[in-house]
Amino acid sequence: MNLRTKKTSAALLKGAIVLTGVALYRAARGWQLEADPVFFVFVVLFLGSVGYTWWWYGDSPKAVAVRANAEAKKAARQQLG
Repeated sequence: MNLRTKKTSAALLKGAIVLTGVALYRAARGWQLEADPVFFVFVVLFLGSVGYTWWWYGDSPKAVAVRANAEAKKAARQQLG
């Protein structure tokens, strides 16, 4: 499994765990397990995070350039500190 798939799967798993935890917490507090606007906002946020993760570890020229720039900044900070 390549790094892109691993990172994206990890992001999906984290989102599923958080959404399940929120649903169980709300069920324990007496709420019905129904989809409300807050739930949909969390779903959209996690899907956006997963999409960004998929793009970040992808092979597009822009993603590679952004990642190289971030790594260069990180290397420069390590040399200073």
